[in-house]
Amino acid sequence: MLRSLLFVFSLALLASCSNQLPEGITDSTLVEEEVYHAQYDRSALLNLKWLAGDWKGKEDGRETKQSFLFHTNVMLEVMQTEGDNQKASQFFSWKDGHYYYGQNRQYIVTWMSEKNIRFDPLVPGLKPMTWSRVHENEWHLLRHTDKGDETIVMERISELPS
Repeated sequence: MLRSLLFVFSLALLASCSNQLPEGITDSTLVEEEVYHAQYDRSALLNLKWLAGDWKGKEDGRETKQSFLFHTNVMLEVMQTEGDNQKASQFFSWKDGHYYYGQNRQYIVTWMSEKNIRFDPLVPGLKPMTWSRVHENEWHLLRHTDKGDETIVMERISELPS
């Protein structure tokens, strides 16, 4: 009798451990495995102090301007003005040990140093990008595409007062 109960219990255990998905769930509805993203201390944003001020560059033949304004040591606003004077602001935000950039956290910061910051998109259709400091008055915005990197050279217009 004990052997029969042990056999039935083992059979039930094996059935419950099968690799089948619950009814109504398919492989295509599962969320992809999350890519590793480095965690940073909130003060890591101070690595970008070199960006404070106004910058200009050319993108697709149009002039673009960006202003970087630190509101606190952990809040950076990026204001962009395009050739037709359309303005938009985006912010760096902090959540659960990660920095995010853009409206509704479109990008996650995956790497940050004193000269470079890498962004990976969290929204379909956006491309990864890197901001890379060349020297005090120039940095490059690199958009990483399937056809290679697109580089936008940004030159300092003015520094914001300290």
